[in-house]
Amino acid sequence: MCAPSLILALLAAAAPAQDVRPAIARALPLLQRSAASFVKQRACVSCHHNILPILMLHLARERGIAIDSAVLGAVEDKTFRELRGPHALDDAIQAANLNDPTPDDSFLLMAANTAGIPPDLTTGVLARRLARWQRDGHWVTSDFRPPHSSSTFTATASAVRAIRLYMPLELRAERDDCLLRARRWLSATRPASTEDAAFRLMGLVWSDAAPAEIAAARRDLIAMRKPSGAWPELPAYPPDAYSTGESLFALRAAGMPLTDPVWRKAAAFLISTQAAGGSWRVHTRMISPAPVSPEYFSTGFPYEKDEYLSYAASCWAVMALLTALPESPSPPAVIQTAPEPEPWIRTALFGTPHQLSALDPNAKTAAGTTVLMMAAPDPERVKLLIARGADAKARAASGYDALTIAAAYRHTAPSLQLLLEAGAELHAPPGKRLRNSPLVLAAMSGDLENVKLLLAHGADPSPALGQAVTFGYADIARTLLEAGASATATESTGINLLHWATIANRPDLIPILARAGAYLNSTDDFGFTPLMYAATIDFGDTASAQALLHAGADPSIRNLDGRIPREQARRLGHTTLAASLPR
Repeated sequence: MCAPSLILALLAAAAPAQDVRPAIARALPLLQRSAASFVKQRACVSCHHNILPILMLHLARERGIAIDSAVLGAVEDKTFRELRGPHALDDAIQAANLNDPTPDDSFLLMAANTAGIPPDLTTGVLARRLARWQRDGHWVTSDFRPPHSSSTFTATASAVRAIRLYMPLELRAERDDCLLRARRWLSATRPASTEDAAFRLMGLVWSDAAPAEIAAARRDLIAMRKPSGAWPELPAYPPDAYSTGESLFALRAAGMPLTDPVWRKAAAFLISTQAAGGSWRVHTRMISPAPVSPEYFSTGFPYEKDEYLSYAASCWAVMALLTALPESPSPPAVIQTAPEPEPWIRTALFGTPHQLSALDPNAKTAAGTTVLMMAAPDPERVKLLIARGADAKARAASGYDALTIAAAYRHTAPSLQLLLEAGAELHAPPGKRLRNSPLVLAAMSGDLENVKLLLAHGADPSPALGQAVTFGYADIARTLLEAGASATATESTGINLLHWATIANRPDLIPILARAGAYLNSTDDFGFTPLMYAATIDFGDTASAQALLHAGADPSIRNLDGRIPREQARRLGHTTLAASLPR
C-alpha cells in the first residue's frame, strides 16, 4: 500500500495532465496541417516548420498522443535528405551544403536523434565539423532573426547536443574537451534574453554540468519571469507563448517537478492564452523590409507575417505541456538508413595516421571524394598522405578538392600550407562552380590565420567580406578590407554592407566599414538607411544605433513614411531605442 504522502505527491503530479490534454488536442491538428503545407511548398529546411515539428510530434507520440504519421513522414523526408541521399556522405565531407553550422547542422542532428537516426559516417562528419567551429568555448551564428535564430546561447547549446549525440567514438577525447569548454562558457556567461537563458540551461544539462551550475542557471531563467508567471522575449516586453514554452521545456529538462508553482503558473498562462483554433500568437520582431529570409508564403496557419514565429511559439508551448504527461510505450521508429560504406572510408575519416598508412593514398569514392579530402582537416594525416603520393590537385566530380574542404574547418592553416605547397589550386577549373571558395569558407569559420594564408596566395578578398560581416568577425573584415575588398559593395535592392551589419546587429563592424568608405547614410529601395534599420529591429540593446551615430550617421533622414529613426522607434514601441536616438 502507498504511504499517504506518496499518494498526495502522485495526485499532485497527475493534476496538470488533466489540464494540458485539451490544449494539446486543440493545437496538434493545426500544427500538423501547417507543417505538411510548408514542406510541400518549400525545399529548404527551417527551424520553425521542420525541426520543431519533428521534436514536437515525436514527443507527442512518446506521450501516447495520436499524431498524423503521414505528416511526420513528409516532414522527415524533406528534412533528412542531407543525411539520407545517395551522395550524403560525399556532400558532408566536401562541405557542399555548408551554410551556418549552428543552427543548421546542430538542429538537424538534434532532430535526427529524436527521429531515431543512428550515428553513421555522415552524422559523424557533421559533428566533427561542428566541434571544430567552436570559438573560446562557444559557437556563433550568421542568422539574425530574433528570438529563435540569433542567440549565441542557442548556437552553443544546440552544438553541444549534436556533438554529444553524434561525435564519432574515435574522437571521444576531442568531444569531451569540446563539451568541457562549452560548459565553462555557458556557466560563466550571463544571458540577456529569455532565449539566451533557456538555451543556456539546456546546454548545461546536455553537457553534464554540475548540479550547482544547473541550479544557478535555473534561478537565472526563473528570475526573468513577469508577475503573471510567464516569460517575455526581452525584459521590456510582455510575456508570450514562445518564451514561456521554451522556458518551461528547459526547466523540465533540468528536473523541475510538475508540482512546482513556477511550472503550474506558467502552464496556466499557456492554457489561458491559447486561441480557440489551437494556436498562440507572438508578434515577430523581424519587421524590417530587408529580405532576410526566403519570401513569405502562408501555410494555412494564422497571423500572416507573424505566422512563422507564432508557429514556432505554438510548437514550444505544446512541447512544454507535453512534458506534463507520462511517457507511453511505443514501437521503435523504422529508420531507412543508407548502405554501410566501405570500411576504408571510416579509417580515412577518423583513423589514426598509423591506420591511414595502410590505405591507397589516392583511393576515392564513386563520386570522387579522395582519402586526402577525408583527411584534410588534420595536418599530420595530410602530410603523411602527400608524402605517399596523394594528389593534392584532385577534385571530386562536384569540383571540390582537399584545399576547399580544409578551409571549411578552423585551425587548419598547416593543412592548407601543405596542400598549397603540393600544388593545390585556389580556384575551381572552368565549368565547376563551388558554393563557397576556400577563402569564403575560412571567413565563415572565423579563422584569421587561414584567411591570411589564403590571401597571401592570391585569393580574392571581396566575396568573403559579406560573410565576415554577417558572422560578426571584425578581425576578418579588417583583414579583407586591408587586402583590397570593397566596403562600398551594394546589392540590387540598394542594401549595402553597413545595412547588413546593422540588420545583423554587428556593432563592432560598423566603424570598420564606415572608415573603409561604406555609405553611412545610403537609402535602400525600401527607404531605409542603416540607422533606420537600427531603429526598427529590436535586439534588446542600442549598440548598433550608437555605433552608427558615433560614425556620423544622419538621424534626420526620413523613410518613405516620413518618419525619422527616433519616430520610427517610438511608433514600434522600442522605448529604449527611441530614447537613444536624437530628435
